[in-house]
Order: sequence, then structure tokens, then C-alpha cells
Amino acid sequence: MDFPYATEIVCLAMSIQGSMSVRNNNNNNSASSSNTNNNKRPPPPMNTFHAFIKSTLTAYAGATFTNVFMARPTAMLSNDIFFGSCILGFAVVNYVPYGYSLCNTFPILAIINILSQVFRISGIINYSDVAYHAFKEAPSAYYPMPIFGPILFPTLLGNMGGFIWYGIDGYLAQGGGGMPWLFQQGMACSTFYHFYAHDMHGSVGTTLRSIIHPTAVHIMSHVLANTTTTTTADSIIDIIDDNVLFAKLIIGTFMILMSILHLPQLLGPKFSPFTTMYNVVTTTGWRRMMLGEKTMTKKTTTKATKEKNTLSNPSSNDVNHGSSSKKKKQ
Repeated sequence: MDFPYATEIVCLAMSIQGSMSVRNNNNNNSASSSNTNNNKRPPPPMNTFHAFIKSTLTAYAGATFTNVFMARPTAMLSNDIFFGSCILGFAVVNYVPYGYSLCNTFPILAIINILSQVFRISGIINYSDVAYHAFKEAPSAYYPMPIFGPILFPTLLGNMGGFIWYGIDGYLAQGGGGMPWLFQQGMACSTFYHFYAHDMHGSVGTTLRSIIHPTAVHIMSHVLANTTTTTTADSIIDIIDDNVLFAKLIIGTFMILMSILHLPQLLGPKFSPFTTMYNVVTTTGWRRMMLGEKTMTKKTTTKATKEKNTLSNPSSNDVNHGSSSKKKKQ
């Protein structure tokens, strides 16, 4: 993030998003007063301090607690911009006239989602880098660099809020028991970034770059061609061949696209391209194409078995009809 006031802007967007989440889901007066399905008295809306703390942790649970696992100071205490943005974002949503209404409009909601996703992109990159540099001097005997730490640490960053508010079982059971979207996004992006940017000698990283690098050079050349720059020719070559920069570009583009598609006016927050691909492969087209012959054989066998069972075990109606016929003859 190198645009003016980048940290302040994305932190404010995260804070507004957290405050909007609490007001929409937990502190909405109309939601609290609705009581149509049970006879229990609905809980009252939260007081100001309760709503502020919950809004703060909804936005920054990862930044507040994840660094504890690496014995590092939390950004909520070491950087005044984080907590200051929480105060400002909470005020915008709850006290500024028309602030809540404006933040619920599609253009403002899209901007907030995109800026919040920029914050998460930075988190995945930075936390993966921190874990890699912390563990790279002592990899396991089975691979020349640490694998799981630089992937799980940034993934945990994006899912800490869910664990805090719902607990382990409650959070992981959301969405029908499948993997929560933030887990899918964190693991996919941190895995790609870690192997593409950090794995210089392992088989996974070298194979991944050998496959993607020609396309990466083409993409980076196209990006630079459409960007006004005064860098020298050698610097341009270095930028085109920069694996770290390309990995950042890919996961940044993917995550921003997902933030737009997850808007309620578009595909909604439950959409996942990974789940969609899994469903296509396992339940429809590809499975029918790959297993069509076996399926037809199985259906034919099942049908023949049913006919055989029908002949060998006549139904009760047939038995009763046969018995009544015998009585009439007698």
C-alpha cells in the first residue's frame, strides 16, 4: 500500500465494516424487537460500550490476538492508528447523521469492502513473510523450507474473529459444516504466495514457477506497459521477473474480485469459487462424463436385480389374490 494515507484509509474501512456488522446483526433495534417464532423475550440492544468493543474486535480480532502466537506485540497496542480508526468508524456508523444509511448503499458498501480487502491482502503477505523469516533457519528434514507455519499463521489472522465470537465448533459448523470462506481464502492465498515467493529450492516452488512464469512475464509486461513509469530498462526487467511482486498481484486481484462478488447485491457472502468447482467436479458434468459408463452399468444391474427380486418375492397383493382364488375354487 503506497498511496497517500493508505494505512489510515484501510484501517478506517475495516473499522466501519466491523461497526456495520455489529449494528446489522447484533445491535439492530428492529431485529431485537422481532419475536414471531418463539415466546421468549428478545434481548435488548447492546449499550454503547458493549457495541464499541464488539465492533472493534469484529474488525480487528486477528490483529489483536494472532501475534501472541509469535510472541510479537499486537498492532492494536503498538499502532495508534488502529484503535483511533475504531473510534472514528464507530462514530461514523452510529452517530454521524445518515452515516449508517450511506454505508448501506451499494457504492459505499463496495468501496468499504474493497478497502477492507486491501487491508487483509497486506495481512496475508506480511504475516506469511514474518513466519517464513522466523522459521526458515530450522526447516524440517523433509523439505528445504518451513511449509505449514507461513501458511497457517496468516490463515489464523483472518479467522480469529470467528473463533472468538462463535467458538471452534460454532464457527467451523457455519455454512452447513463446510470450511468457512475466510479459511478457504486464507489457505489458498497464503499457500500460493508462500510457495511462489519463498520456495526457491523446493520442488513445489520451482515447479509452480516453471509452469506460471511465462504467463507471469506476459502479465507483468502488460501491466508495466499501461503504467506511467520513469524506471530504467534494467529496473523494468527486474520488476517483470520479480516473483514476490507477481504473487502479490495475483492474490490481490483474486481477493479484491471476491470482495466485490460477495456483496449482497451480487453473489452474496456465501459464494465460494472453490466450493462451486468442487460441486461441479463431484456431482455434475465431469462426474457424469468420467463415470457415465460405470453409472449406466450400475443402473442396469440394479434394475435387473429389482426385477429378479420381484419374481422371486411376489408382493402381498399377489399373494392375497392367489389365496382368494384358491378359496373360490374350493
